Amino acid sequence: MMLRDKRKLLFYVCLVFICGCSGGVKHYSRPHTDVKHIKSIAVLPFENYTTDGYADEKIGSITGIELLSRGIDVTEPGEVGRVLQEMRVSSLKALTPSDIQEIGEALKVDGIMGGSVSVYQISRGISVSYPEVSVYLTLYESATGKVLWSTWHTSGGPGFWTRHFGAEIATLGEVSRNVIKEAFDNLF
Repeated sequence: MMLRDKRKLLFYVCLVFICGCSGGVKHYSRPHTDVKHIKSIAVLPFENYTTDGYADEKIGSITGIELLSRGIDVTEPGEVGRVLQEMRVSSLKALTPSDIQEIGEALKVDGIMGGSVSVYQISRGISVSYPEVSVYLTLYESATGKVLWSTWHTSGGPGFWTRHFGAEIATLGEVSRNVIKEAFDNLF
């Protein structure tokens, strides 16, 4: 094989490796909508579909902190809980646009954030362990009750160093912060 052909082959192998290793955030943004007017958000309690009984609270706290770090005012969780209790909200899955508007008006916020955690664990392979976190987030506009943005994102899994050398690089907490940060990078 000629040197030029070897370089082409090496380039394509590297390209396949890079593309195969890159993950992506799947998200939806309402067309022709700008979220710059969202200056305050109430984070609803998250749904928890994991075996960790506190995954929803952990991810909810990280979500609030990430929003604050991006300059968004976040309503205290106790205040959100009080309003939900006063409204007799029995299921967050069954909220209607008018419910979202009522919650937004009661809390005086521009947006309502809901979500769920479907994976929050240290997974074990044959000879390695690695953290994995998967979340679903939705941002509603309080004034209309409509979805402005929604995302599903997973982070973690066995990286290069874990697969080849058995080294666990990140903790479950670090992966949790990373999954929320990467999700919001598509929004704010």
